Amino acid sequence: MKRLSLSLFMAVLLFLPVNALAEKLTFATMEWPPLVVVKEDKQLAGLAVEVVQEICNRLGFDADIKILPWSRAIKYMKSGRLNGLIVPKKTEDRLRYMYFSEEPMYIEQSVVIARKGSSIKASGLDDLKDKSFAVVREYSYGPKFDEYQGLKKFACDSDKQLIKIFYKGRTDLAVGEQGNLEWIRKDLGFKEPFEIVYVLSEDPDYVAFSKKSLGPEGEALARQFSQILRQLKQEGVYQEIESRY
Repeated sequence: MKRLSLSLFMAVLLFLPVNALAEKLTFATMEWPPLVVVKEDKQLAGLAVEVVQEICNRLGFDADIKILPWSRAIKYMKSGRLNGLIVPKKTEDRLRYMYFSEEPMYIEQSVVIARKGSSIKASGLDDLKDKSFAVVREYSYGPKFDEYQGLKKFACDSDKQLIKIFYKGRTDLAVGEQGNLEWIRKDLGFKEPFEIVYVLSEDPDYVAFSKKSLGPEGEALARQFSQILRQLKQEGVYQEIESRY
């Protein structure tokens, strides 16, 4: 009887309206244009920020979004000091203490780029061994690129410096996350778009909820966030927000 009652409780919980679960949710994230942008007045903007705010508005509660060091945000998700995390990648370890939305917020593409009209083509890194690459010092671009021997790498201190060096023609190619590089290009005033020569990897980012702070309600939120996120994409709202960044 107790087992049946618990099962019934869980079934009802998953279909509760979100405003019955919480009036405000506290999220953390990190600065990561174009997903999360910190403006000059310290206000937050960006694709992921606006989408989360729109979903929360539709579900009837407020979103309190904070910028935290990533390691601290993970620690707070484990301890229950946060309700949600914006744009984490899904891992087996994180599934132990987070509920993830099924629908991804964003697909990160790590890419090799060339200037428009370069005519550089590649089906793999073997085709680019004679080219020079702008990279950010101490960044990891995944094992495929990091462990490849013989590439000519010009190390920069930041993605902004990378874009400046690349557009001044000091390297043939540059490496980075497509959306981030595109946002920086526009922010620095380089009007000519770049071309993607080769895609190194594609990794989905999600919205996740703390099992510790929300308990089973977090599973309901993850499910409902996925439903509304799909609606935003179907309605074109997601694409409209994305176009601003």
